Amino acid sequence: MNDKLQRDTLICPCCGSNREIESPDCSSCGARQVGPALAPPDVLMPKLGLSFGALACGLLVAFVFLAVWVLGNDMRVGRVFLVWAVGDGTEFTHSLLQVDPKLPYYRIFSYDAYRLAFIFSIGAIPISILGMWLARRAARLTRFDSSRFGGMKIARASFALSTCLFVIFSAVTISTIPGALERGRAKREAATRALMYELHAQALQKYHREYGTYPQELADLSRVNADSAPQADYWKQHFAYQPVGVIASRGSAISLSNYKLVSAGRDGKFGTKDDITMVDGLIVDSQNETDALEGLPRLSPRQ
Repeated sequence: MNDKLQRDTLICPCCGSNREIESPDCSSCGARQVGPALAPPDVLMPKLGLSFGALACGLLVAFVFLAVWVLGNDMRVGRVFLVWAVGDGTEFTHSLLQVDPKLPYYRIFSYDAYRLAFIFSIGAIPISILGMWLARRAARLTRFDSSRFGGMKIARASFALSTCLFVIFSAVTISTIPGALERGRAKREAATRALMYELHAQALQKYHREYGTYPQELADLSRVNADSAPQADYWKQHFAYQPVGVIASRGSAISLSNYKLVSAGRDGKFGTKDDITMVDGLIVDSQNETDALEGLPRLSPRQ
């Protein structure tokens, strides 16, 4: 249908509407034909836009990454390249080595490249996928209509380059996930420890200075206006508090000399491996907790 329409109609150069080839004028704007239509060119150059677009995607990712890697970070990698390429006998490279004699021996290549690859993966992976798609489309159009589209070799090379970049940046991103999760876990645990130290310094120690004893429960901290002290860990779980030592007892009055403060950790359950325990203002592990509490009189647990 479209081929028949293209054979029987002609685009009006004045208004852009289709008109019949046999008609001497345009029915839309009234423009009249003053001569025969121009003949098509004898040679049609194939279109290379998709192929070069795919190549540009791969080269953009590669060149930007290399430029930042070589020129960034105080040009450490670039200076090492200069020393290796020129040698250390010239005045210029000798001046570079005078500033940092161990420069060529630093293990900075893999570290900087790995770090930059992770940072660049946010933009490099989508651009690489775009380059792969453009290259496949260019190759497909060239196979189906080689008279109108060309650049098969460019498309194949671009597809290979974009695929390699996609695999490299994806592998770096996937390999950094465990480390990122571990750093996030350590950050949350460090934040919880900071909250426990703050509770110890701003509330428990203040209570001990004023009353000569630690409170029987955290609610008693309101007696020293320590309500603003943290009562929960990073995961918004309330701390478990237990006084564990007795100095003296006069009737119903008890002087408590030690305490244990516990965060349930990321699983929210007490008594598991991820618990964070503080004894008398010091964070201890499970073994040290046993040693720290050994020989102290125990009271009934209070939370």
